[in-house]
Amino acid sequence: MNIAEGLPQQELKNQFNKTGLRFTPQREAVWRIFEGNPSGYTISQATAALAAQKVGQATVYRTIRALQDLGYLKKVHDQNGERRFVASRPGHSHMLVCRSCSRAVECSDCDLSVLEKLISRQTGFAVEGHHLEFFGLCPECS
Repeated sequence: MNIAEGLPQQELKNQFNKTGLRFTPQREAVWRIFEGNPSGYTISQATAALAAQKVGQATVYRTIRALQDLGYLKKVHDQNGERRFVASRPGHSHMLVCRSCSRAVECSDCDLSVLEKLISRQTGFAVEGHHLEFFGLCPECS
């Protein structure tokens, strides 16, 4: 199942409107390619995939940034260390990325409070949050 499957289009449109941005047909096209691909895209791949729909590179960049700021895209790294973006649901979660096919799966179960406190004690940092990404082989590739 895709990460963002079942996300109502109106929800996304409302989130864009709250930030003062219009959810244009071009922005919808950007969202749709990510929504339909569990491996996500690099920015250059997204730009190439949308060229036939006359969506320009600047629109792709700005829309990816907006979707990321709203929590609907998450940044992951593929097996080559290349930065990709995958569809997600807003809120705190971590991504599991297949090192073979780059498929990404979202995991929202996360209680690292004990680890955060330990790190805080050991380093003196006031830990405010974390970003964690897991990698391995998905069921289809293992």
